[in-house]
Amino acid sequence: MPIHLEVFHPDRIAVAVARGDISLEDYRKFLMEIVAAGILHYRKMIDVTSATSSAVGRDELLAFEAQLSAGSQAQNRPRGPLAIVTDRKRGELAATFKEMSSKDRPVEVFRTIREARQWLLAQPVRQPPAKVS
Repeated sequence: MPIHLEVFHPDRIAVAVARGDISLEDYRKFLMEIVAAGILHYRKMIDVTSATSSAVGRDELLAFEAQLSAGSQAQNRPRGPLAIVTDRKRGELAATFKEMSSKDRPVEVFRTIREARQWLLAQPVRQPPAKVS
């Protein structure tokens, strides 16, 4: 899979690395993996510096974001902070994503994994809603 996800449950952090060409289907599968794992509230970092090209543009990215936002609100689930690590070629898309998606959670764009990790670890861990028995 072009987007590899590692989840660190004790720290409630998920780290994704995108490599090579990323299709809309790859991105959709990645998002569904996050939803299925029940980690929307985790702190997340996605590194896209090794992605060579992507079929995911501004409109597609914002459509996926709107779906996730609506789904998290419908399920009363908070969404955790997101750090995006990108290079200058994809920085504009990441900045647009940040601007459009940071209403219900912190989103920041970084040039290095180190900076992203420091910021992410400083963010509070969001708790999922308590389950009613």
